[in-house]
Amino acid sequence: MSVRLLSRIPLRFSVPVLIATPVLIAVVILSIVAYLHSRRTADDLASQNMQQIHSRIEEHLTRLMDMPPVINELCKRMLAKGQLSLTDMDFNREPVFETLNIFQDVSSVVIGKATGQAMWVIRYPGETSYEYAIKPSPDAFMTEYALGAGGEIVSKPISEYEFHPALRPWYTDAIAADGPTWGKVYVWVRGGKGETLGIPYVEPLRDAKGHIVGVVDCEMTLSDISMYLARLQVGKTGKAFIMEPDGNLVATSVEIECMKVDATGAPARLPASEATDTWIVQAEAQLRQQHGSLDMVEAQRLTVEIDGRRMRLVVSPYTNRRNLRWLIVTLVPEADFLAEVQAGGRRSMFLGLAAIGATVFLGVLLAGAMVRPIVRLLTHVRQIGQGDLDGELHLTQSPELVRLSTEINDMSAGLRDRLKMRQSLALAMDVQQNLLPTETPSIDGLDIAGHSTYCDETGGDYYDFLDITGLSPTTVSVAIGDVVGHGIAAAMVMAGARGILRSHCGRTGSLAELLQHMNSHLCHDAGDARGRFMTMFLMTLNPTHHELRWASAGHDMPFIYEPGAGFHRIDGGGVPLGVIAEESYEEYSFDAIRSGQIILVATDGVWETFDRDEQEFGKGRICDLIERNADRTADEISHALQEELSEFRGDGSQLDDITLIVIKVL
Repeated sequence: MSVRLLSRIPLRFSVPVLIATPVLIAVVILSIVAYLHSRRTADDLASQNMQQIHSRIEEHLTRLMDMPPVINELCKRMLAKGQLSLTDMDFNREPVFETLNIFQDVSSVVIGKATGQAMWVIRYPGETSYEYAIKPSPDAFMTEYALGAGGEIVSKPISEYEFHPALRPWYTDAIAADGPTWGKVYVWVRGGKGETLGIPYVEPLRDAKGHIVGVVDCEMTLSDISMYLARLQVGKTGKAFIMEPDGNLVATSVEIECMKVDATGAPARLPASEATDTWIVQAEAQLRQQHGSLDMVEAQRLTVEIDGRRMRLVVSPYTNRRNLRWLIVTLVPEADFLAEVQAGGRRSMFLGLAAIGATVFLGVLLAGAMVRPIVRLLTHVRQIGQGDLDGELHLTQSPELVRLSTEINDMSAGLRDRLKMRQSLALAMDVQQNLLPTETPSIDGLDIAGHSTYCDETGGDYYDFLDITGLSPTTVSVAIGDVVGHGIAAAMVMAGARGILRSHCGRTGSLAELLQHMNSHLCHDAGDARGRFMTMFLMTLNPTHHELRWASAGHDMPFIYEPGAGFHRIDGGGVPLGVIAEESYEEYSFDAIRSGQIILVATDGVWETFDRDEQEFGKGRICDLIERNADRTADEISHALQEELSEFRGDGSQLDDITLIVIKVL
């Protein structure tokens, strides 16, 4: 039947049709293979890009939320040094204003006294200038003024109203927590009227007897956090938002106020389920439906359908200090990642149809000429799929094929660049690991062990054993530091700080002078990179003279345990490096070093390790571990602590770098 049918068709038609048919089949198959391969490649890149976007948001948010604790600590130290006052509230205006000018992402600093006096300097959302409010005595009104560019009062009182600090949420939260804590989101007061929502980081102030005499409070508004998110690029058309486990919005990357007016006309929290943005509403509903409760949401990546569009959704719990727990959600339409793949598929289809038409019209010779480059295309795509990204495809038979080969070569080059980026990151990890000590110093009378584990490929923790000019051979010199944040940026600061420290060790001087030298360089090198600072602890230990000397830049004090006598408490230090260029540091000493004592100095990643229930490991468990292992070597104590941290963390991820040095006096 087919033979009789072909016998009736002229060869000038049947031959091109017969030749074009396999070409058509080949074009369709190759287009499908190329599309599927491109789709898989695009899916992989989309997952990587989404994770990078989400990680960048977490890193930026961590940098932002780490500022209030640092500012509160700075204010406490300024109070201790007489640079701030609890008795003369107006004395605080200029130093508080200068502090806010350094940390411009923070909205307000408040100091309140238990007897009723209070003051604050504040910048309201959408405004560039600051206002100053003061209640100088318990019976006075709260009076607000506008401030000029230098922190001076430039207006008559804007408003006056009754104000009782002890009744405000930021004050009561600090008293209830009896320590540093994130307070609940609450309505700010401005001239007696609520205008926006703020989140405070508060800490009670105590006198020499430990009695609470006031509260220091550093705050941001939810609007400021939203503006912070809005400056980040979330894919091409994606969105990001933050909410609390109860569903209330904290911040969004779109222009949505995270507050509403309730039935009484008062400002109130806005649940994500009531947002005007349908993406946010539907994303929250799908997360709640999947988990039953937002409290149960863990870090995950999902593909969801919102407004009839497939989207990539990444969600992860975010914690910062003590009691803060939020959910970060990013949404990016798949079209943002697959648009080029779909366009490439359409272009491939167009080129295939053009090749078939050319085959039909030009006959056997032209058909053969078109089949060969398609076979080359298939071979090249297969080689790319097998991991060969160095080869290039050069098709010259038609402008369409030239353009197709150029796009494929560009795709290969892009994949090659991404592989190089991963290799560079691995190299950076190797380089940073080589910056850490490979062995501990051998000092008569001391048993020493050191360890550092980063939560990313690179990190901001640092420890070292220094060779300081002028010290005796029986003295060990220890340095340990912690750069805010982690990753590549923190690793660069860490490497720079290490170079500055080591380069200055050849000069005779005290530990305090070393910190001063590092601080001046870091403040100068940081430039406008506000918030990029580090803590540092320098220590020398001479078992022969039974003396320990130290200088600290905002770093936690070491644990000093003596069997039979318990833990010795030492204190003393300055603010972190890179915050205040003119900060001066002091050197302290402890002359009760005895045989059998164990000294542990570490970064906060050790005691701020969390388990799956968001419980903190804490310093109490560290003290208990040291007591239980006091008869073991320094290396065994170090390994015991690492194992207990790992067991405590369980299958949860390590959120911060962990660095520790154990010294046992023999």
